[in-house]
Amino acid sequence: MKNVKDSLGIYFYKFTAMQLKSKILILGAIITLLALTAIQGYLIYNTYELKKSAFTIDARNAIAVIYGQKQVDSLMWDYRNDFLKQLESYKKGQITKPQVLENLKEKVEPINVLFNDFYNEEIKKNNLKADIKCKIIVTQIQIVDSLGLKTDFVQKDNNIFLLGENFDSTEAILINNSTWQQDHDFINEGNPDAFGLNFKTSIYMNILNWKQNVLKVMAGLLFISVLLFIFVLSLLYYSIYNLLKQKKLAEIKTDFINNITHELKTPLSTLAIATKTLTNRFAQDDKAIAEDTIKTINRQNRRLQNIVDEFLSNSVSSEDIKLNEEEFFPYNFLNNLVEDFKMSSATDIEFIKNIEKNEVSILADKFYLGTALLNILNNAVKYGGKKIEFTYIFDKESRLHIIYIKDNGIGMSSKYKKQIFEKFYRISEKDRHNYKGLGLGLYYSNQIIKVHKGELSVKSKIKEGSTFIIKIPTQQP
Repeated sequence: MKNVKDSLGIYFYKFTAMQLKSKILILGAIITLLALTAIQGYLIYNTYELKKSAFTIDARNAIAVIYGQKQVDSLMWDYRNDFLKQLESYKKGQITKPQVLENLKEKVEPINVLFNDFYNEEIKKNNLKADIKCKIIVTQIQIVDSLGLKTDFVQKDNNIFLLGENFDSTEAILINNSTWQQDHDFINEGNPDAFGLNFKTSIYMNILNWKQNVLKVMAGLLFISVLLFIFVLSLLYYSIYNLLKQKKLAEIKTDFINNITHELKTPLSTLAIATKTLTNRFAQDDKAIAEDTIKTINRQNRRLQNIVDEFLSNSVSSEDIKLNEEEFFPYNFLNNLVEDFKMSSATDIEFIKNIEKNEVSILADKFYLGTALLNILNNAVKYGGKKIEFTYIFDKESRLHIIYIKDNGIGMSSKYKKQIFEKFYRISEKDRHNYKGLGLGLYYSNQIIKVHKGELSVKSKIKEGSTFIIKIPTQQP
């Protein structure tokens, strides 16, 4: 017995260590996935920014090439020459500042039509596959006379649109700033005069669909990244699922070893004592003691055999159960089953029967169906049920035979409702360690109901009891 305890102690130590390792592995796997996701996201973001910058540079270079062509220079010199004449008129006092600017806008309007036509033709040749708009705005117009007196025509934050397409500069990209500086001599009322001109402009571009274009370029990379992420996530999920499944099986195995050890310990100890008694000289001389001892050995032997039989019979799955079905009316069958169970149960248990008497037959195996119901009734008594309510009805709408077995026992929390029908599973909360069994009764009952094409479920609350619900159809498909 000491060796068994030592072996179990080593087993539990290894099991606890395995649980700790499982938690560490799961935590490590999740942290690794998060780290890989962050790295992948960072790399994709950097690639996005690089593609965006490259796209912007290509667009900038394309516009620079267009502005460097002779046709654009010719159009610009057209309005520039006219603007110098407007400034001469201003210096002679023939027009005002606002008129100078208004005349500039009027001169530029027809020029801008030609500029946009030329620009759109040239931008198509670059095959950038983007809607790239550009514009030139005037940020400063200043003249300086011969005495050094400065005159500003453009105020700060009041820029003048010159060429291109007028759009909001806050959404645009500044390409460059340029300054047209020129000293201009002219005759003012028969006398020579001069002024220096500072004409500053800025060129802006606006790529209307650059995000879509960058994403198109990155479509392959994004698709592969998403596939890899899904693959890694699926692999992690599958690994954790299997790890938890193995952990759960290990827990069930541990619980089963505990249960079967407990179940076997009493008859084995009794057999050991009985064997010593038979070998005692005093017992050999007394036939009464010898006969009683032999009876004890026989009883404990049968008990051991019953434990083994319970394990073998209740551990089979629905595929292994072969039904011997017959058609019968449920009323007499269920009434007799409950009455027989009452006779074998403790006298302090209250039974309430609500068995509907109807003319709807059921097709089932009486032996297996009775076994399933008795297992559930025994389970109700085992877990503290002192008041058991057995109800049977036939639901005409769904064509189902429905049996309710309700108890006022200790109940269970919602997390156990599905697990209690699993093989070898037993609730192992602190206040429930003392309930005997191998964890096979409800599993076996569920398998029996399944093979009858029915359904077994449970409703339960802690300290309020449980209600097991069995539904079996009238006709087998």
